[in-house]
Amino acid sequence: MAKAIDPVCGMEVETETAQHTSEHDGKTWYFCGKGCKLDFEEEPARYLDPGYRPQVM
Repeated sequence: MAKAIDPVCGMEVETETAQHTSEHDGKTWYFCGKGCKLDFEEEPARYLDPGYRPQVM
């Protein structure tokens, strides 16, 4: 099963069963939960910045 990394918290998410996704700049992002998705949608540039380091909650 394919996996992605939640860009907000760094957790591994199974892409096929992910309940929380968001589209940004033509790419689908996958999230562990609603909170991470909402944080990302509020400020995507913060989480996509190469210097950002996710903190697993």
